[in-house]
Amino acid sequence: MRARVAGTYLVGMTAPSVSICPSCGASAAGRFCAECGTSIGGATCAECRATLTPGAKFCHRCGTPVGERGRRVAGERGLAGALPWAVAAIALLALVALVAGQRIARTRPPATTAVAGDDAGVQSGALGDASRAPVAAPDISNLTPEQAAERLFNRIMASFEARDTARVQFFAPMAVQAYQRLPRLTLDERYHLGRIGAVTGVAQLTTAQADTMLRIQPTHLLGLLLAAQGARMRGDESAARAFEKRLLAAQAAELKKQLPEYAQHANDIARAIDGAKSRGG
Repeated sequence: MRARVAGTYLVGMTAPSVSICPSCGASAAGRFCAECGTSIGGATCAECRATLTPGAKFCHRCGTPVGERGRRVAGERGLAGALPWAVAAIALLALVALVAGQRIARTRPPATTAVAGDDAGVQSGALGDASRAPVAAPDISNLTPEQAAERLFNRIMASFEARDTARVQFFAPMAVQAYQRLPRLTLDERYHLGRIGAVTGVAQLTTAQADTMLRIQPTHLLGLLLAAQGARMRGDESAARAFEKRLLAAQAAELKKQLPEYAQHANDIARAIDGAKSRGG
């Protein structure tokens, strides 16, 4: 058969058959309608390879829409094409972050080495301003929970006496957590916790421990002086004076008990009594 193209005949070529789309009525050549995608004849499902009925828009075997496979493959190709660009962008960001980190490290002053041991955190050869020296926690890994809490308390009090606020603020959270982990606090341990609140300006912590101590033992000297401190921190001078009066009234009888915590904190008790007397308590 010869097909005429542009006024001439080409031998050996067959003119494509033209059909009418059973769905939209458009002229269609091949196995699918170019207008609506409906199968014309002899078409097969691209998913399960079943022969499609002319006019079908879905495969009767697997339900795949006619032409769905082609669209899916095109989408996968689009993602595959975008993947190399995404990887390149991530690599570029990582490189920028690395360069920025190296520049910051070059501009940062060299770190100083802290001296280990009981004076950990004091720089070897540092100047007299200890608050500028690096701060490091003492090694309490081999201590009991009670010993660890007391060690931190002593470190805070020593730093407070030295007016080293940096170390006070550094050790205070660790000490509070150490005391909170103890199964049951003694009156002495509650006083320690309240004093940490006093030197760090947390009136709620100081007041809470003082209230608990006085609820257990209403004339305990450490509980009374702690309660006065908490009231004064809250700005309640009247309540502070009232606690100081109770302190002076209980002083003689309480000191005769010779409680271990009274001996341990004798300086605190003496200062509180002197202050109460000077204020006319």
